[in-house]
Amino acid sequence: MKVKELKNINKISLAKITALIYGLVGFFIALAVAVSTMANIMMQKDFSGSIILVTLFNIGAGLLLGVLSSLITALIGWIMGYIAAGIYNWFSKKAGGVKIELAEASEIKTEENIGSQPT
Repeated sequence: MKVKELKNINKISLAKITALIYGLVGFFIALAVAVSTMANIMMQKDFSGSIILVTLFNIGAGLLLGVLSSLITALIGWIMGYIAAGIYNWFSKKAGGVKIELAEASEIKTEENIGSQPT
């Protein structure tokens, strides 16, 4: 097994990945908020409107909220990823990068075969 050191993280690459993750999480959070708002409106005792209209309105508002919040959280994620990569790169120059141990795929399969044999 080989020990490697992660000396540098590409800022744009990490920013893209964190933007995707943040955007996806933001979309699901917005949908959960829209569903809970719709349920809250329909469960009120003095609700006298049409449940179908409330549902259709909240589906539209929920999708709009989902798209907008996912774009905003994706932008925040991109910025955070870019900053995090910059901070890591600065510290890795001063103190050294993270050391990781890598194995070849064939070595892992051999170890799994040895471990699965009855003793």
